[in-house]
Amino acid sequence: MIKPELNLYDLTGYPSNSIIPSREAASQVVEYFYKIDKFTQFLNLYIHLAQTGFKGEIVALNNIKKVIKEMSNSGYYYRNDLKKVVKVEKDTLRNDWGFLETEKIYNFCFASVDICGNSRLVRNYDHELIRRTYLNYKNLVITAVEKRNGRIWSWEGDGGLISFHIKDTVNDAVLAAYEIISSMTVFNATMNYLNENLCIRIGINSGSARYKSITSTISSDAIDRVREIEKKHTLPMTISISQHTFVHVNAILRKYFNSQVINGETIYQLQLPIRR
Repeated sequence: MIKPELNLYDLTGYPSNSIIPSREAASQVVEYFYKIDKFTQFLNLYIHLAQTGFKGEIVALNNIKKVIKEMSNSGYYYRNDLKKVVKVEKDTLRNDWGFLETEKIYNFCFASVDICGNSRLVRNYDHELIRRTYLNYKNLVITAVEKRNGRIWSWEGDGGLISFHIKDTVNDAVLAAYEIISSMTVFNATMNYLNENLCIRIGINSGSARYKSITSTISSDAIDRVREIEKKHTLPMTISISQHTFVHVNAILRKYFNSQVINGETIYQLQLPIRR
């Protein structure tokens, strides 16, 4: 429950030996959860009770279809696959997937992607060539990530932090990473304006983080670790995955990875030799 300690008599001001009118109780409860910014959680519970009941008992809730329609008119909808009320994503995808709460801790699978030798490239090539090439590269990453419900939480020109939270997060991260790296052959042949191949590396690690609305400011041990794996333990055109994350990788995908012991810790890697 959202607030198991909630006392209707305290909330409404009625004496504990009296009967609270149902309309008055409902009005006070809705207003209360709205004031404490828990209204979407209240709607989750309301719809869940209407669909599944409570402790094996059927809960008769009137006008559930009307409630769902009014939610839609207010910019929300209920996702049956997630069993959650989420905010409608119109023109752009939301970094909170429409339902994450600020300052609440969630589990994610993170991917850190980076262009190898970025500093040298920026020094050696014209700014406009770098801008056009890096923009094409970012769009390639966005396509691979967003089709698998991932979100780019931060981007610094040559790479950034990607987060997966819905459904099969680890395998979605691995498949997105594989698509990005395996697409580099075509990218370098058709969308790279530099006079040399662009090479990238990707690290993957799962763990928790406290969500913030400005996702570029989110930090956690899991995020620090994925960046460390990518920057310190990953060769060009390679995907590296932490050991505790690798156990969740699909058995078919696992056979393409090789284990490496680095500083006493096992990292699993997949390397693609991309040639121009």
